[in-house]
Amino acid sequence: MNKLKLLIVSISLILASGIASAASVSANATLQSDYTWRGMTQNNGDASINGGLDVEFDSGFYVGTWVAAVGSGAEVDYYGGLAGEMGNISYDIGYIKFDYPAVAGGGSDFEEAYLGLGLGDFGLSFASGQDSATDNIEISYGFGDFGFAYGEYDDVGEYFYLSYGFELGDFAMTVGYTEFEDDASTSTMTADEDAFFLDITLL
Repeated sequence: MNKLKLLIVSISLILASGIASAASVSANATLQSDYTWRGMTQNNGDASINGGLDVEFDSGFYVGTWVAAVGSGAEVDYYGGLAGEMGNISYDIGYIKFDYPAVAGGGSDFEEAYLGLGLGDFGLSFASGQDSATDNIEISYGFGDFGFAYGEYDDVGEYFYLSYGFELGDFAMTVGYTEFEDDASTSTMTADEDAFFLDITLL
């Protein structure tokens, strides 16, 4: 049984149990001037629209899916996990599959197990790439409406984000700058990048 099937079975068991007795459903939609992920453009520097659907249970379990326009056609993510708090520390542990349906043979698909921890304005996340996928570690800090994140994507490169968020009517706006530095010694599929971006999310 592969990891995605295991995730689906686990989700089904959760839905069938008393854990799922109370749940909330939410949706999201965002227009991005440039969809960047870990500092790298995913849509050749062009605008991208994306949206998702999430189901959250009172127990802290959640499942969801998210779709975005990317250079290869579409990215479809499936994920599930458990989020909550232990004292002053927040946590989020889960599993995600990145699917690219337009790429023949699933050659671009990959999966990650992830753990996120938060304490006050500080955050730390680790993603363990499954099979031959690459690991990633990221630290973040939020101060007021400003945000900063720095990450290292093993054997791929390093990146950082600077952002500022605010609300405008029915929209949440995020403006920022991101930069990616290619690991030239090991990576042959990426190059240095930098970009300013604007995200507009419907509240």
